[in-house]
Amino acid sequence: MFEGAAAVLRAWAVVPLLAVALVGCAVTPESTPEPTPDEAVSLADYALAPGDRVRVTVWGQPDLTTEAELDAGGQIAMPLLGAVQAGGRTAGALRDAIAERLDARYLVNPKVAVEVARYRPVFVLGGVERPGSYNYQPALDVRRAVALAGGYSADTAVPAVTILRGETEGRREIAGHPDMVVLPGDVIEIGRSRR
Repeated sequence: MFEGAAAVLRAWAVVPLLAVALVGCAVTPESTPEPTPDEAVSLADYALAPGDRVRVTVWGQPDLTTEAELDAGGQIAMPLLGAVQAGGRTAGALRDAIAERLDARYLVNPKVAVEVARYRPVFVLGGVERPGSYNYQPALDVRRAVALAGGYSADTAVPAVTILRGETEGRREIAGHPDMVVLPGDVIEIGRSRR
């Protein structure tokens, strides 16, 4: 009789150990990688670059309102002003530069608004079904970019994600993860590994 009771007690003694082991395997929000300061760039800080398209509105001056794509040198053409350097500036900094130039020669205290009409595309390469360029959408993350590219390819198991960010000079590699926010012009490389 005592042998059966001892076996039951031994079985129940394992339950707390299993519970502790399972809790240790749980994924908690704290284990999700936090973005580094380099990754946590918002569109408010976004520097315009060739391929972006901006809409410039000068209030009360419809002839000065224009939409233009930044050329290879990062410039846009503006009525009256000609070439204006937009590359490397935020939309707010470009607004201020245009207003300053208009105020200096043509208008008194001009009200200017600049918004990005279309961002540069993002590129999804490597272990996806349809590698290529895709239109940028605000709040785009790696997971959604991979979905736009048709999902992971059949030969991709646990993918390694690398993001190339910035212009050719000064471009940097960032180790990515599925929830990482993507910026216009980013190149997302999905590494392949056999299942």
